[in-house]
Amino acid sequence: MQDSMPAAPAPPGTECQPSVIGTGNGQPGGKAQTGQGSYQEPVLGFKVPGDFERFRSILTEVGYTDRGILDALGVGNFPSIRAGDEALLLWRTRGGTALENLIRLFLMLVPVDLELARRAFEPMKIDALVEAGLVRKAGDMAVANIKLLPYQSFIFAFDPPQRLASGAAHDYVMGIGQSSITLATLTVRKPCRQVLDLGAGCGIQALLAARHSQRVLAVDRNPHAVRLAFFNARLNGMDHVECLEGDLFEPVPDQRFDLVVANPPFVISPDNRYIYRDSGMPGDQICQSIVQQVPRFLEEGGYAQVLCNWVEPSDQDWRERLSSWFDGSGCDAWVIRSERRDAALYASTWIRHTEAFNPAEQGTLFDEWMRYYQELGIEAMSAGLITMRRRSCASNWYRADDAPEKMIGPCGDSVAMGFDLTDFLEAHKDDSALLDSRLRVSSDVRLEQTWAASIEQWQEVAAQLYLARGFAFAGNVDSLVAQLVLRSDGRRRLGDLLAELAVALETDLNGVVAGACSIVRQLVQRGFLLPLHIGPVTP
Repeated sequence: MQDSMPAAPAPPGTECQPSVIGTGNGQPGGKAQTGQGSYQEPVLGFKVPGDFERFRSILTEVGYTDRGILDALGVGNFPSIRAGDEALLLWRTRGGTALENLIRLFLMLVPVDLELARRAFEPMKIDALVEAGLVRKAGDMAVANIKLLPYQSFIFAFDPPQRLASGAAHDYVMGIGQSSITLATLTVRKPCRQVLDLGAGCGIQALLAARHSQRVLAVDRNPHAVRLAFFNARLNGMDHVECLEGDLFEPVPDQRFDLVVANPPFVISPDNRYIYRDSGMPGDQICQSIVQQVPRFLEEGGYAQVLCNWVEPSDQDWRERLSSWFDGSGCDAWVIRSERRDAALYASTWIRHTEAFNPAEQGTLFDEWMRYYQELGIEAMSAGLITMRRRSCASNWYRADDAPEKMIGPCGDSVAMGFDLTDFLEAHKDDSALLDSRLRVSSDVRLEQTWAASIEQWQEVAAQLYLARGFAFAGNVDSLVAQLVLRSDGRRRLGDLLAELAVALETDLNGVVAGACSIVRQLVQRGFLLPLHIGPVTP
């Protein structure tokens, strides 16, 4: 998996699984199941505690890491592996090395000769892995019961896609999909005493949070997910991650957290087929319920970050509708919408994800979903991230934005800075207060100009400011705004800078203040201009 977010990230909740080895056409139940036989329920866990570390060491030593696997397959990243690549991948893993056999076994889900598997697992005995539920013997072949995927410095075990085609589909545990990566990339990473991962699944958010936390509680209502999260925590040596079974906040009734991250079953559907996808609650009630319950579990200054899908009715703006979710919460709230889909496309997308192995049923399910949407008056759905910060000592603010077209690298700092910048703007609502402030240009700001040939000279036709890191907001500007940004060095008051520009324009300062302050507020809100105490410092 990649360590940073793609330039144009997929919206939260639109992918069940990444397009990686073993999913065939990118959907559950793909062709890579060939030869594996029917699904068998694994009972994960080594009887000898030291075997967790021994198994992890074997994987690391043979190169079963992000970079090692990509190099072995001759690709730059996992998403570049496309449907129909099975023959190519089998060819590139034909050498019989330990790494190649483990790639076939745990990523491609292809049976491996038992003797070759024994060699790959040395010095561990293959019987120890059979007892642990990782593999099973089928004649003279070794067959994987789970998938193992490296992500950053971790190894994650999760369900193979054929579980969705079995009698155990209800408690299927997904792997590292786009929704997982989106939440991980946007999480505010600050030192924490205690973190809650709500709807933990295979435990990816819990383990990532464990790097900067003293204690992490991973909660899921799916017992199978709790077992997988526990296995992954032990496999990766994260003994301060505790895994608890229960619905939402039930397992932690009296505890408070510095950070709550949640990737809940937010899909808006009439079904209750899959624990990871369906909440069993009408509409977007699961997301509203989490948002309204989470404040009492937050420490003062603590953050809650929840991936959500929500309903967009035809007769109300989505920003207005969601604002009521936070009434009386004691939290500041920032909603970032990444995508909107009409109801029909939304239903079709999710049904294809889970019912790819049963195409004959897709039409019937689609009709059921559309009837459900019509009964509830649902026209469209949106996907995005809700971030809340507990701040009970003052009046709270609410902000709702569309996400930038690009997000570059980890964006948790951009989220935290967005809260600080909105605090600043709330404290400087009056133009006189804003004019008295000192602002500086962010070190991430870039200016891109476009010129066109015109009668033996170049003429500027467009200029765009954009941010080169984090939330890569971009927007066209004229030369005066570009000059204002450039001259914002933190040493002079904004009012003095505007006075200089008024002289250059040969206009009265009072005539430009209102418009200029409005533009400056937009530049601050997006992170182009920063108060002295906020954000990256220009070198």
